[in-house]
Amino acid sequence: MAEQDLTKDLLNAARDCISNSRPYFSRFLSESELAQVQGIGFPKDITAVFCGGAENCEPLRCCLGLFPAFYFDTDKVCGYDAEVAEMFPIKAVTLTYRREDTITHRDVLGSLMALGIERDTVGDIFVTEGAAAVFVYEKIAPLISDNLTKIGRVGVKINTDIKAGFTLPERKYEELSLSVASLRLDNIVRSVTGTSRTAAVERYIMPQLVQLNGTVCTDVSKQLCEGDIFSVRGKGKFRFENIGGTGRKGNIHITVKKYI
Repeated sequence: MAEQDLTKDLLNAARDCISNSRPYFSRFLSESELAQVQGIGFPKDITAVFCGGAENCEPLRCCLGLFPAFYFDTDKVCGYDAEVAEMFPIKAVTLTYRREDTITHRDVLGSLMALGIERDTVGDIFVTEGAAAVFVYEKIAPLISDNLTKIGRVGVKINTDIKAGFTLPERKYEELSLSVASLRLDNIVRSVTGTSRTAAVERYIMPQLVQLNGTVCTDVSKQLCEGDIFSVRGKGKFRFENIGGTGRKGNIHITVKKYI
């Protein structure tokens, strides 16, 4: 959806929310859409809340809830609130399978798309040993439980009786210790992809394969900060964790976490 269309639709939804005195819930928003929504100036009579479904995870895809302000004591609900999460039309679908079998995030998503499910009705997907959890729009949970019996060649058992808000294992990361000449985007992309700076620019940044905090970034000299989240298509998603000391040659030691 174009940025202008999304903003227009959500502002219209906010007005309807006020006039009808009832909440509005969006589809699952991508990272770039979430970044856009953060900049929308909703009416003061609206409380905007994001929910990905689980308490102890860092959501990458969320639904937006717009509530008449009288629902809450403040104009913003900060952090995770289990009671608020229960209001969202989100279901947690769990899949269990033999521990000796292996499935991936891509396998799960592909199997869901093969059922004709729209991408924006599916939120985050978590895969662990012998189990996976998928957050979906409530209305499609029966379609999954009635039709999904395998992920690829792996047989799975489906449970849709868990409401949004249950506890997940913490998201796993691979910690990378890197040495960079500067905190520019091209230097950091070079380090995580194992290429030269020129290749990082020509292969990834200029072809718009790099996203920074949910939006495509082609500014090679952009300075990254601690807490920034960036992705390189085909190489993964990363979180810029912290800046360490400086080496003998003036290089900066940094820690980056790669999402697993």
